[in-house]
Amino acid sequence: NYTPAPRSWQIGTFVGSKSENHTTTSRREEEASPQPACEMRPAGAASASTAGEDGNERVLSYGDVVLLRSDLSILRGPHFLNDRIIAFYLAHLSAAFEGDDDGDLLLLPPSIPYLLSNLPDPDSVAAVAEPLRLASRSLVLLPVNDNPDASVAEGGSHWTLLVLDATNGASRPRFVHHDSLGVLNSDAARQLAAVLRPLLPGAANGAPLVEGPTPMQANGHDCGVYVIALARAICNWWRDRRGQQQEGGADWFDTVRKEVDAESVKAMRAELLHLIARLIQDKEDEKKNKAGEGRKED
Repeated sequence: NYTPAPRSWQIGTFVGSKSENHTTTSRREEEASPQPACEMRPAGAASASTAGEDGNERVLSYGDVVLLRSDLSILRGPHFLNDRIIAFYLAHLSAAFEGDDDGDLLLLPPSIPYLLSNLPDPDSVAAVAEPLRLASRSLVLLPVNDNPDASVAEGGSHWTLLVLDATNGASRPRFVHHDSLGVLNSDAARQLAAVLRPLLPGAANGAPLVEGPTPMQANGHDCGVYVIALARAICNWWRDRRGQQQEGGADWFDTVRKEVDAESVKAMRAELLHLIARLIQDKEDEKKNKAGEGRKED
C-alpha cells in the first residue's frame, strides 16, 4: 500500500526542491538532444500565454499534491516536467493499489529521494527514512533529479528513475536505474543508492546498482515523462505478477520494452491532461451533489 509522505516533506518545503512557481529548464538535456532545442519557459511564462490566466491558480488538490494552472501549460508542452506533476502521477498510480497490496510497493514523490540524498549524515537519513520502512518493501520507486547544489532551488536538469528491487527477497535487493539519456544521471543515482544501502541490513549481496533497459528520448524536455511512463509500466508488471502468481516475469524489463517507447511517451502528456480534467470534473460534481443534499435538508 502506498505510504504518503508527511506534509512537512512536501514539494517546496526544504532547501533544494523546486518552488511552486518554477519549472526547471532542461539545460543538459538540450545539449544532449539530437533534435533542435525547443524553447523552454518557466511555468508562469507558459501559463501567461494561455488566455491570460493566472498560472498560480490552484486547479486540483490530489492527496498531498496541489496542481496549478501553470502545470497544465507544462503538460501541453514542450516543457520539462516539474516535481508537482511527477508527484501527482505517482500518487495516482499508488492509489490503484490501496486495499489491494500489503505494503510491498512504495512510490515516493521527488522531494523525498532528493532530501535523503542531501542530508548531512547517516543518522539524519535513518531518522527521515524510518517511517518509510524501506527494508520491508519489495519495490520502491524513487525519482532522481541531478541538482548538485541543494542551496540552488532552480538547479537540476534531468529526471531519471531509481528502483529499489527486493522482489527476490530481502537478502538479495538491488537498485535498478532507468535513464532515458544513457548514463547522464548515473552519479546522482549512485549517490542515492549509497545513502540507502545502510538502511538494508539484510542485504547479503551488498545491494548492487545496475542500469535497466530504457528507451532513449529524442528531445530535450521529455525525461520526466519517461519517468512516469516507466513507473506505470513497472506498476503494471507488479499487478500482473501478484495477480497471476509470478506470471508477470522475473523482472519488469520486458514490460518496459513493450510499453514504453517514443509514441507512448508522447501520448502521456495528453493522457495526463485528460486524467486531470476528469478528476477536476469529479470534484466539481461532488461539490454540486453535496450542495444539493444540503438544500434538501434545509
